[in-house]
Amino acid sequence: MGWGSDEAAAASTGKVVYDVTTDKAMYDPGSTVEVRIDLKNRLGRDLTGGTVEIKAKHLESQIGETIRKPLDLKHSADVIMVANWQAPNQDFKGYLLEVDVKDASGNVVDSDTVGVDVSSSWVKFPRYGYVWDFGQNTNTAERIDKLKNYHINALQYYDWKYRHHKPVAPDLRQWDDWSGRPIYGDTVRSYIANAKAVGMANMAYNMIYAATSGYDKDGVKQEWALYYADDNPRGQGHFSFKMADSTPTGITHLYFFNPLNPGWQNYIFAETNKIFEHFDFDGWHGDTVGEWGKMKTSDNRTLYVKDTYTEFLNKAKQAIGGKYLVFNPVGAQGIENASKANVDAIYAEIWPWDRDSEGELYDTYYSLKKEIEQSRKESGGKSLIVPAYMSYDYGEQNPGSPFNTAAVLLTDAAVYAAGGSRMELGDNGNMLSNEYFPAQNLYMTEDLKYRIGKLYDFIVAYENLLRDGQTETANRIEFPQYASSATGEPNKIWAYGKKDNRYEIIQMINLLGVSKNDWRANDGRKETPQKISNFEVKYYYTNDVNSVWLASPDSDDGRSKRLQFTKGSDGKGKYVLISVPSLEYWNMIYMSSDRSGGEEEQPGGIGKLMNGGFESGEAGWTYAGTAAHGVDSNDAFEGSKYWIWGPDAYTAKVSQTVSGLEPGTYSVSAKVKQNTGTPMISRMELSGLGGETVFVNIPHSGQYENISGTVQVVNGELNIAFYQEAPGNTNLQIDNVELIAGTGSSEENPPGSFPALVNGGFESGDISGWKATGTNVGVDGSDVNDGSFKCYFWSGQNYQQKIEQELTGLENGKYTVSAMVKQNTGTPLLSRMELSGYGGSPVYTNISHGNDYSMIKGTVQVTNGKLNIAFYQAAPGETNLQIDKVELVKD
Repeated sequence: MGWGSDEAAAASTGKVVYDVTTDKAMYDPGSTVEVRIDLKNRLGRDLTGGTVEIKAKHLESQIGETIRKPLDLKHSADVIMVANWQAPNQDFKGYLLEVDVKDASGNVVDSDTVGVDVSSSWVKFPRYGYVWDFGQNTNTAERIDKLKNYHINALQYYDWKYRHHKPVAPDLRQWDDWSGRPIYGDTVRSYIANAKAVGMANMAYNMIYAATSGYDKDGVKQEWALYYADDNPRGQGHFSFKMADSTPTGITHLYFFNPLNPGWQNYIFAETNKIFEHFDFDGWHGDTVGEWGKMKTSDNRTLYVKDTYTEFLNKAKQAIGGKYLVFNPVGAQGIENASKANVDAIYAEIWPWDRDSEGELYDTYYSLKKEIEQSRKESGGKSLIVPAYMSYDYGEQNPGSPFNTAAVLLTDAAVYAAGGSRMELGDNGNMLSNEYFPAQNLYMTEDLKYRIGKLYDFIVAYENLLRDGQTETANRIEFPQYASSATGEPNKIWAYGKKDNRYEIIQMINLLGVSKNDWRANDGRKETPQKISNFEVKYYYTNDVNSVWLASPDSDDGRSKRLQFTKGSDGKGKYVLISVPSLEYWNMIYMSSDRSGGEEEQPGGIGKLMNGGFESGEAGWTYAGTAAHGVDSNDAFEGSKYWIWGPDAYTAKVSQTVSGLEPGTYSVSAKVKQNTGTPMISRMELSGLGGETVFVNIPHSGQYENISGTVQVVNGELNIAFYQEAPGNTNLQIDNVELIAGTGSSEENPPGSFPALVNGGFESGDISGWKATGTNVGVDGSDVNDGSFKCYFWSGQNYQQKIEQELTGLENGKYTVSAMVKQNTGTPLLSRMELSGYGGSPVYTNISHGNDYSMIKGTVQVTNGKLNIAFYQAAPGETNLQIDKVELVKD
């Protein structure tokens, strides 16, 4: 989900993608997801021969093939592109759709993401919202659409009813609520119809035990009433609650009745079922005014209202049949009784003066986490919905003011990281600051709207890591450079662990520079956390760790990024030391034993380049020079990039020494862009290898160019550097630096293979080392022959596609090129491997149609030290080609 605000540039260029949305808030398994991509060309030039690519990710893994759609968009032109993605058949799964816009050269010019929830019911991963404006001219379709874009999957219809004890009005066309607000029946029905169309459930709000004045004329009997007990200092007589001094209807108070009284139960259940007879609501949202101490009945039996919840709710659920039931034990008082009842979702309006079962106030971030975790255990795994109203007094005293962005984001992070959910968004995209929902005292700034949009995409995409059976751990977490706390102390990083059957997880919330850990920020004040970069976290693991990933709503549009790490052990146990690129508000790190990803802290072995894509900031690299430099995602080739720039003349060098290399031939490649100013020297330098330094010049270009150099390492080390000497206002951008041995795989070279071919197994995750002609090519991890990735050709329309690699410096002689290929959908006009440029006639090897991978080979006699290896296909639409494990062997 994107927004057309200036803040969008922090995660993407904002020059092409204005917004990415879907047609529903939630989808049934196996259904079609309509992705709507709002494109506005602000590049300053026409975009011709471009491509929009859509990849579906579940956590760190791509699901299915990449969707590609051609794009031609004139300068300043707008278009809405629609693409369909088939949701998998698995129920209760979250996905992140990554949308990349590429130019004709394959450079990413803009990108965005959107979350997709594939769930058959809203109650496992609730994202609760509200509506309250039921006026005659309310544009319900527009309001529902705004909430749909936040993926709200259930709505509370606040004060839609006629009276608390008689929710259905005598005249279904129009009625006044208790306060005198006019309610229009057609508006309520329109909301319901529009919400159902986009996958939202509709919950009719009403108290479980309340009546307004005149109740005796509607069949409510006084003998059902609740009274203050004689020793209850909070009141006398009939238990009541004042709502207003005066109203046009004359209704000012609520009067309460015994939830355990069979007469009251039969009455209110019958009145509730009348709601479902006249309106297409999906359930009942039951409310209370909280726990007010000891009460008594008309026959002088004493009780506490919170002790009535379990029995009442179980009978209510039975009475309303297949409808949903949600209940609010205000202040979380008696929440344990609601959690064990037969409710579909658990919900608790939190107030900072109430206390938990241990007597602790609900006034801190940590108190929210504790209640969410306790409620999950008591309810059998449900995710607690928390309507915690932000900056309450500030809003009442300063209506029309903005929310404090840091206050909102920190409370949201505290709730969602713990496995809970918020109730904060509703009518017309507004945010709550008050329990009376029509009181719209504060508003969201454009920056907060953008961040909340990214947050809700994030909680959808990662719902299976946030609230899908995860449990708390006590694993030790340390930050060598910063103070930390497991309980959310101020001025520290709040970090704690979770786990499930596959992953160990670190939740990391930034309270550095935040002087108070109160969630409410009642005075409207909250410091923005001190953003930190390029730091390390030390995690003592339970199961072996071979891959580490970072996801955050604050960076990279929520994409998962692989992190560099090392392993070690000390007196506290085995640990991973993880390099983290940044922390703004909330990071989630998840790790597993599934894939290789880190280096052991031990001598010897094959060395590896660290952080070649700069996804961990500057970690692993050393800078020397006089220019400004850093890492960001703006105009990156992919993910993040390293940049160098200075207003005055400068020299700059960024370098990394890789040690522990086996002697042999290595290829270093990088994506570089040098497009402003003209440097005197701009080059990649490969040195320290036991031989002569290799220089590779960096060309001046308006787009990213691939450069590569090959060296023979004899002493086990290699220094990789990028050097520029330049006048002022001259830039250099560096991305996707790769060090590859042998055939291009990071694995050991097979016997007899020649080490000059780059990225023959496509294990870099892209086509680095290969030149592409055409835009219908990609690399993914689906249906590979060997390793983790394959290359594929595919388009929905007629196409021609070619990838090729020019090898130089070969010793003359006989060579065999082999590849594993699969061509199983459609029938190409021509599909073959081509070997040329070696000093003889081209050798063509046709690729056969088949359902399995097959090996193809071609043999040539090199006489000029060169060889061009290419794969070419001309085909109608819906025709594929898969390529893997390309190898060159000298006979």
